[in-house]
Amino acid sequence: MTKNRNSNIRSKEVVVILPYVNRKVLMQLRDMKEGINFPGCWGFFGGSIDEGETPEDASWRELFEEIGYKPSVMYKMGFDVVRDLGNLSIHAYCCPLTIPIEKIDLQEGMDLGLFSLEEIMMKELYSSKMERAFPVIEIPYLVDTIRNLWRYIKSAD
Repeated sequence: MTKNRNSNIRSKEVVVILPYVNRKVLMQLRDMKEGINFPGCWGFFGGSIDEGETPEDASWRELFEEIGYKPSVMYKMGFDVVRDLGNLSIHAYCCPLTIPIEKIDLQEGMDLGLFSLEEIMMKELYSSKMERAFPVIEIPYLVDTIRNLWRYIKSAD
C-alpha cells in the first residue's frame, strides 16, 4: 500500500494485466460474488499487490493464479491513480498471448474472451460459456488502457 499524496488515507495498489494477440485483448468475465468489485462484468485480469511484493512480481503471480499462464515476458505500460475507483493506484502490464485460448485454465471468473477495442467500446460482450452478453466495466480507465496498449505495442515494434 502507498500513501495517497493528497491525504492521510492509504490507497490500495493493484496490478492489471492485458494479454494480447492480433489487436485483441484477453478479458475476464468477473464472478457474481458478493463483496467483489464489478461482479458479472468484463474487465482486466489482475489483483492486489501483496505486502513486500513488487508490482511486477504481482503481475506474474496474478496472471498465473487467474489463468495458469506464464508469458515469456511482461512489459510495464504505466501507472495511474484512478479517481473513478476511489483513487486506486494501478500498475498496468501487458504480455503477448502465445497459447491458444482453449489451452487457458481459467481459475477466477466465469469466462474469458479475446476482444477488440471496438467490441469493448460497445459496452457489452458476449460470453459463449454463459450464452449471453454481460456489461463491460464502465470506467474510462479501461478503454484508455487498451488504447495505451496499442500505442505501446506500436512504439515497441
